Amino acid sequence: MGDDTMAANTLRRETLGELALRNAEQMAFPATEWEANTLAEVLALPRVTVTRPPEEQLLAAGMLPYDCHANCFAQAANDPDRVSRHVFGWLIYGSDLILHSVVETRGHWLCLTPQSVQAPSQFQFIPDPFIEWLDTGDGGRHAFRCGVRLPKALRKYPAYHLRMWDELNDLMASGMSAFDAREMVDVTLGAELRKMEPI
Repeated sequence: MGDDTMAANTLRRETLGELALRNAEQMAFPATEWEANTLAEVLALPRVTVTRPPEEQLLAAGMLPYDCHANCFAQAANDPDRVSRHVFGWLIYGSDLILHSVVETRGHWLCLTPQSVQAPSQFQFIPDPFIEWLDTGDGGRHAFRCGVRLPKALRKYPAYHLRMWDELNDLMASGMSAFDAREMVDVTLGAELRKMEPI
């Protein structure tokens, strides 16, 4: 294996480790009655099947990895025929609903977000008409639902995410890289979570 390949692999592991760490932190928030009630409300909404074009096609079109909201906003704003509609909602991922944006064009639902890891070419999505993006006064825009600022996800089993975050931090404190710590947590607590009843 050449030096360039080794350097690329090291950079990829570091990037994926940072992404995993950021995602785990965003999923590790205390459970609330609001989350449980909102999860039940969202699960009662209709679902659609979304198709994800190949990563190379999305990258060639200038789509940004892991920035679904910006990608879909840009697509809808720059569509000369004005047939692309930016839709907010929830990606169904195991026992969690992940806040996500897609584009609907003439009845076709598309995910415009390249992924650094292999992802299914189709997935279930719940459009949520109650989500709106508002200026927050700090120079940013954030998603709100019925006046409540939305977290990254709605979780069916929030205690698992809190345990995963604690375990991840313990492993990293022992000197393990974020990538390796995430792999180890996925083999243990992640495997347990995948055995739980999905949404």
